[in-house]
Amino acid sequence: MADRPDITRRDFLGGMALGLTAGTSLTPLEILAATVPDYYPPALTGMRGNHPGSFEVAHAVAWAGAKYKTPAQQTDTTYDLVVAGGGISGLAAAHLFRKLAGADARILVIDNHDDFGGHAKRNEFTVGSDWLLGYGGSQSIDTPSEYSRDAREVLAELDIVPERFYQYFDRGFMERHGLANGVYFSQGGYGRDLTRTYALGGWYAMPGRAETEAAIASYPLSAESKASLLRLLAGGKDYLDGVPAERREDMLRGMSYSDFLRKYAGVTEEVVTLLRDRVKGYWGVGWDALSALEACRLEEPGTAA
Repeated sequence: MADRPDITRRDFLGGMALGLTAGTSLTPLEILAATVPDYYPPALTGMRGNHPGSFEVAHAVAWAGAKYKTPAQQTDTTYDLVVAGGGISGLAAAHLFRKLAGADARILVIDNHDDFGGHAKRNEFTVGSDWLLGYGGSQSIDTPSEYSRDAREVLAELDIVPERFYQYFDRGFMERHGLANGVYFSQGGYGRDLTRTYALGGWYAMPGRAETEAAIASYPLSAESKASLLRLLAGGKDYLDGVPAERREDMLRGMSYSDFLRKYAGVTEEVVTLLRDRVKGYWGVGWDALSALEACRLEEPGTAA
C-alpha cells in the first residue's frame, strides 16, 4: 500500500493523542476544557474504553498494511521522557520519572483516546434522566498485599487507600440472599432455556465431588461430553506429558486455551464451547482468543499439572 500523507501535528494532538508537559500548571482536562466547547469526557465516550477515532490508525497499520512517512526533521519539542499510553502504567511511569529527574523534567504522555486513564476509567452512561456509573478495568486490579514498594508509594502519594474498597463492597451479599454461581444454557444453543448450578473448576469450584457430578448430570450435554467434563475436572493429569519443561511456556503462550482443550485435553467440542465464554466478564473475550498460558495463571480446568 502506498505511503499515506503525513499526519499533521494538529491532527495528531487534536484527534489521536493528548500531550501533557510536566512544566504546565494546567491539568489535561483544563487544557481540553479551554479548547473544546462543553468538554466532558463521558459525553465523547472517552470514559468508555475504545471509541471511534481511537483505533483506526493502529488497525490500519496492523491489518491493512498502511504506512506513514517519517518526518524529515524534528518539529516537536525535545523531551526527557516520552510515554506511549496514558493508562495507569504510563501515568505511573511519568510520575516516578519526574520524582527522580526533578520538577523541571519535560515529559510527554501520548494516548490514542480523548482522556487519560486506560482501563482504569470508569464507565458512565446517561439513560433517560439517570446518570449511571460502573467500574472499569481497575475493578480487577486485585491483591494489594502483593503490590511492589513503588506501587504502594504511588498509591500513598495520591491518597488512594485500597482498604476503603471494603466499605463499599458487600462481600456477604450472595450468602445472605441464598444466591450461588450458575451457568445458563440458552434455547438457541441447547434446545431449551436452563440455569444450572456452576460445577466447573478454577474460580468457582464446587465444594465436593458428589455435588460436581450431580450438577454436571443436570447439564443438557451428551453423555460423552458429561464424562469428558468430569475427567477434566478430576485433575491430576499432565496433558503435556512428554513435552520438555523448557518448551512448555512458549508452547502454551502460542496456543489458545480452547485449542489446548481440543488437542491435548481431548475434551468434546461441547465442553470447549461450555468453557469458552466464562472468562468474558474478566477479559472481554473468550478462551478462543486467550492463551493457554493465561488459563494456567487463572487455574482453569486441566492446567494444574
